[in-house]
Amino acid sequence: MPDALLRNCANYPACGNLVPRGRCPTCETARDLRRGTSAERGYDAAWRRFRQALMSRMIQLGILPVCGAALPGGPEMRNSACKLAGRLNDQDLHFDHDPPLRPEERGSQRAICDPRRVGILCGSCHSAKTAREMREGLV
Repeated sequence: MPDALLRNCANYPACGNLVPRGRCPTCETARDLRRGTSAERGYDAAWRRFRQALMSRMIQLGILPVCGAALPGGPEMRNSACKLAGRLNDQDLHFDHDPPLRPEERGSQRAICDPRRVGILCGSCHSAKTAREMREGLV
């Protein structure tokens, strides 16, 4: 791959590796190890059942499953650039906690499966939010 297509790893300046985009494999592995697996972060079978029930409830209420959507009384989903721009993006959707779960809440199914704290973000908006939260030490 020509050097002109490569850029600094997203972990620059701590890492000097050049990559096509994002993080180099070494930094990505280290990041994943710091965050832990999804199960270690509290996303288990109960979470999967909750997600399905939440999506069903949204559809019952006529809420489109798009980036920035949440149940009435749920988070405002201010981190949805799609919603702010008026786009109805239904691709690569992720459920997101807002505010993010604190470390002590990760063991609590009550906190993890609280519909007042969970909304939908597309992959792009979710990645940007997660990256910002990691830089700020929130996750």
